[in-house]
Amino acid sequence: MANLTDLASSLSSALQNLPPTESIQDAERFQILGLIEQLQNKLEPPFFTILNKFCFSHHALVVVRIAQGMGIFDAFAASNNTEMGVEELHSKTKGDQEFLERTMRHLCALKVFKQTDEDKYQPLPLAPMFVGELPTGSLIRHVKKTEEEANFDSHTNMLVAAKLHEYLKNNGYKSPDDAYNSPFQFAYQTQDHYFEWLKKDPEEQQAFNKTMTVGRQAMGTLWFEYFPVVEKLQASPERTLLVDIGGGIGYDLSQLKKEFPDLPGRLVVQDLPEVIDDISEPLPDGVEAVKYDMFTPQPIVGAKAYCLRTVLHDWPDRQALEVLARVREAMAEDSILLLIENVFPDSNVPATSASLDLTMMTMFSSLERTRGQWASLLEKGGFRLVHVWTPEQENSGRNSVFEAVRV
Repeated sequence: MANLTDLASSLSSALQNLPPTESIQDAERFQILGLIEQLQNKLEPPFFTILNKFCFSHHALVVVRIAQGMGIFDAFAASNNTEMGVEELHSKTKGDQEFLERTMRHLCALKVFKQTDEDKYQPLPLAPMFVGELPTGSLIRHVKKTEEEANFDSHTNMLVAAKLHEYLKNNGYKSPDDAYNSPFQFAYQTQDHYFEWLKKDPEEQQAFNKTMTVGRQAMGTLWFEYFPVVEKLQASPERTLLVDIGGGIGYDLSQLKKEFPDLPGRLVVQDLPEVIDDISEPLPDGVEAVKYDMFTPQPIVGAKAYCLRTVLHDWPDRQALEVLARVREAMAEDSILLLIENVFPDSNVPATSASLDLTMMTMFSSLERTRGQWASLLEKGGFRLVHVWTPEQENSGRNSVFEAVRV
């Protein structure tokens, strides 16, 4: 039987001797995190698991969003994230001091701040990440937006999730398959698709756009680091080399151009007008932005490659096949399609992947697909799968590149 005193001593020693976070390789990181999770599962009493993991888990999101609205993170950022007393903090934030102290207690329990004295608080590494103007701060706003700030009641993914059971009960507990008849429309009593509804609120549209950059930047290994770019992406200088459909504000193509500055041909990022209009920094030379609705005929015909990067996971098969049809119509005989998507495991699904799948269902009637489901979708769309390119270290990025040609 394990000696828990010795175990505690070993863990304490290991914590004190951990290397700097940035020097830890992902393989080691995820292995250790998996062991920590197993240890917690064995040691934590079931009742506490029920409270923390199931009953109270949403409180963290709620408290952080309240703190954003009060200006707590902005106040610490303006003070260079130094320790601050409650009276000084109160003078720089909204609300009364008693509520501020209650909020700070919650944030300290979440290890966002540390209470260094009875009325003093020190930011921990998470705190600066919740500043409203940062992509990570926008991620919180995108998931949970307060009723005061919204134009249409409380704008939150959480509200849709709260209505999910009622929606599924009404529909016989079946996976939804129409993007215009999803739990989102049910919760908000609207006929608009989420993206149509989103653009009616410019502030939330901007938060969504920034949130999408978090997903792209946090993927670790970028797709063109393991896809043979030089071999596959060759075209004459006057030809469009790559069209990034639904490419947001151009993050991927900007990084691609930086990595491969001598690539021939045009690089074009396409997205809806409200996304393209939100591009605040100039794109690199050779990269241009075009406003485009992917359900309409593709205006750039005969490009060497068309790319859909984490786009189709937002759509059930019914609408995804419409998008693929528009791409297929525009392709030349030697064109290739690069479908870059999360690949859902066939078994032992991580919690984050399972949550993403639930999010796709609630907001879009969509799903996270397995490798077989992606291959099947391509086949239904009139494509032949040539190869699937996957990063060596899958923990550093869940995306795979499905290279396909039209049949």
